[in-house]
Amino acid sequence: MKVTIPKRIPDMEDIGDGVFKIILPQPFYAPNNIYLYQGDDGLTLIDSGYIESIPMLQASLKTKGFSFKDIRHIIYTHNHLDHISSSLVLKSYAKNVTYYGYRAMADGVGNYLESMVLFEEATEDLFHKAFGDKEELDRILEESRQGWRQFYSKFSETKKGDPVLRIDVKIDHNDSLEFGGRLLRFLHTPGHNLYHITPVDPSTGIYFSGDLIIANLTAIYSEMDGNLSDYYFTLSKLLEEPIKRMLPAHGSEIEDPKKTITLVKKTLSILEKGVLRRLREGESDLKVLMEAAIGKKVHNGGHLPTALGLVYSIIQKLVLEGQIRIEKRENGYEIFHFIG
Repeated sequence: MKVTIPKRIPDMEDIGDGVFKIILPQPFYAPNNIYLYQGDDGLTLIDSGYIESIPMLQASLKTKGFSFKDIRHIIYTHNHLDHISSSLVLKSYAKNVTYYGYRAMADGVGNYLESMVLFEEATEDLFHKAFGDKEELDRILEESRQGWRQFYSKFSETKKGDPVLRIDVKIDHNDSLEFGGRLLRFLHTPGHNLYHITPVDPSTGIYFSGDLIIANLTAIYSEMDGNLSDYYFTLSKLLEEPIKRMLPAHGSEIEDPKKTITLVKKTLSILEKGVLRRLREGESDLKVLMEAAIGKKVHNGGHLPTALGLVYSIIQKLVLEGQIRIEKRENGYEIFHFIG
């Protein structure tokens, strides 16, 4: 993959407190927010985007007189491909970069492409649970496979890519590290993702919250590597933190972090009650419950698997509590029954 200047150059916006933001479009889901600042030794980036966004990142840096040579540190909030897959190629262009990630992620991912194959299989398993109509299921599966083929093809286009995820410095919960004269503290914040961390700048009260909360709404997280109980715990712990600014990886800055976190917890409780209410009325499946909770528009774009994952996480919680049971049918399709 040749790194070239794209037709549209994203802005490198000064958002205050010495932090810049670059919004990188991608072929699925919402655009990524890349946060960065200039330290004593060069640039520090919070995430670096999707593999296909590398030319846009390069062009945006150039508008402020920077290049890949100026990047010294890249911190990854978690290992979802829209946040981290660029590193598979970027490390061949940005030679002097040190990469940082949660210790368990560094130890557990290894070959990134192989890990994504497992994620793809888990996504398809979720579709089988949700769609009982074979024709509809086949269409959904083919659309999903096309998206995965696009990702794999972008990596295969370049001869400079390396599929092994590079993490030079392994981060543990509550570690503090200095990046170009700025001290950052790290929180392990699982829920959306098992390996999710939140970098914190204590001097400004900025929390780079990754995918924990998006656009003042409940973060739609994946059933494949997320966990509802962990997510509740993370939100509760964040309410104890001295947050002044919350900068998410997608969408606008969270205007009132504490109020929004509380609202997100309330929203999850409402979704759970809605699922129970529907099941008290009669048996249902994952597709119907997801549409009732989130809406049918979620079928468009790349939001479907994560929306299904959110609702299925609620289902799993209710099963563990003994309130509902799962009836497994042919080809992995599932029906849910209320048992009180």
